[in-house]
Amino acid sequence: MTPKLRISSNVLKRLQELTSKNTGRLFGVMSENSLTVLSFALNPLEDDDCSIPPAALQLNMPVEIDLCGVLFIGDASERIPEAFKDIDITDNPLLLRYTLGAQQVQPFVYVHQTLKPAGEPEVIEESEIWERFFYLRLRTSIPMATQRSEITDAFQSTRKNLASGSVGFHFPEADVYLLGSDSESKMISIKELLKTPRGNLPGTVEAIDASMLTRMTSEKSEGSLKYAPVLQHIKRPFQSLQFDINVDTLSIVEGSVSATRLYSILVESVCRNLRLIERSFTLELDQQEELKVPEVLHFKPRNCMHLVTVAYPKGSDDEDTKDYRKNLHKVLSFDLSRPLFCRGNTVRFSSDFTSNEPILNPHEAVPPLGNDFSTSLVKGLYAYHHYMQDNFDDSGWGCAYRSLQTIFSWFRLQGYTGQPIPSHKVIQKCLVDIGDKANNFIGSKQWIGSTEVGFVLESHLGISVRVLCAATGEQMRDQVMSLKEHFEYQGTPVMIGGGVLAHTILGVAHNEETDEMKFLILDPHYTGSEDIKTIVSKGWCGWKGLNFWKKDAFYNMCLPQRPSRY
Repeated sequence: MTPKLRISSNVLKRLQELTSKNTGRLFGVMSENSLTVLSFALNPLEDDDCSIPPAALQLNMPVEIDLCGVLFIGDASERIPEAFKDIDITDNPLLLRYTLGAQQVQPFVYVHQTLKPAGEPEVIEESEIWERFFYLRLRTSIPMATQRSEITDAFQSTRKNLASGSVGFHFPEADVYLLGSDSESKMISIKELLKTPRGNLPGTVEAIDASMLTRMTSEKSEGSLKYAPVLQHIKRPFQSLQFDINVDTLSIVEGSVSATRLYSILVESVCRNLRLIERSFTLELDQQEELKVPEVLHFKPRNCMHLVTVAYPKGSDDEDTKDYRKNLHKVLSFDLSRPLFCRGNTVRFSSDFTSNEPILNPHEAVPPLGNDFSTSLVKGLYAYHHYMQDNFDDSGWGCAYRSLQTIFSWFRLQGYTGQPIPSHKVIQKCLVDIGDKANNFIGSKQWIGSTEVGFVLESHLGISVRVLCAATGEQMRDQVMSLKEHFEYQGTPVMIGGGVLAHTILGVAHNEETDEMKFLILDPHYTGSEDIKTIVSKGWCGWKGLNFWKKDAFYNMCLPQRPSRY
């Protein structure tokens, strides 16, 4: 029986952006006799220098997302038996033919060495996927001791030891242990492993945490033979390496699963992570004399249904990983105009957040306006900076500084910069250094406006800014279309200053029938704790009408422009 076919809407969106014929590989998850296609990767074109084969990306996927089929774009094709050779998730792999221009998808399944048309696929949204599936995130440290020439053997031996059943797993929130001896009949409810859901903290990914335990002693059996240790001493020079591998791996699981199956998934997740780390080590062996232990990072690229895991050498910067990131963009058919795999792009997990850390994307918790309004919003992550954070009292004068910090955080979290969020003193020093302010400005409580915010952004980030002006609050109506265009094409937060107040604009909305206009405002004057419920319910982040702007105030808006680079 061939599985029911589902295709994520994100896959269709990415296919629609393609302009040339090609072939590739499909990745998906099998569940309850249904195959859900979640992603695809493209083969390098003849004149392309991309060095990542698409099938190799399985190591970058969460476990249970596997190679499931091939993709033909336009009239491109390849030999069917060879195309399907690495697929073992199903006996009936999928072939998806996508017609350029017509934007038509034709699915086929490979049954008894024959391609047969599949039924019309069900298109599934991302929210539907994560209502059914849960991320499991397993972190552990594995000590390694080996010679430089035997690193590959050391990784292989470690994976073999994991597969032998010598490890167990612990889910700390539910205090549940999982051992290799647990029976197939024992069922585990995945949802119950997360006893206290964190309520989908805006801008973060929810995952069930797990750790790994290693058996230190073996069971003693009666009548076992006793052996005396034998030491062999060989004198020769060698280069010894000792280091800890910090595993940080992901898998996805649906509903309830048998203990044996869950144990197998977690073992495979660690083994897959080790292969990814080993691959990074192998590149280091070929290119570097001094080895850097790889560290594992997780990313959620725009228009990608799932997280992507990458291993970078520890201490490397974005310039060091530029070539590899470029190849990732190419094989995954992502454009090269914005970074997706820089260190600043790493996802934030709910469990990693502390109570005093700035909240990410509080506007995501704001109730939507409804279908009567056409909305344009900020794109990507930012952190909410406001009065009294960092144990620093700037109440009454620091609102524009905080709005600047919010904008700066957007550029950090999008991977455009690795610079830390500038403090009030750093901002003041920058304005003094460029000649805009006198020396006594540093350490003062003087206000700044949108002009100064633009100067600091241009100086620290090397970007350009656009300025909009409204002579009165009523004239803010005339700027809605310009702001709409900004959020559609640039996507950055906007700082607005008027009178003695500064705010951050995160979006605009327009009701064409009533001509009503609204502005999504993030207010830096908030002085409370990082409580998303209070921030939203009290209107510190929310939709405001034209009457929010004072009739007798002059408003300047600083619109940061997004640079084009990967």
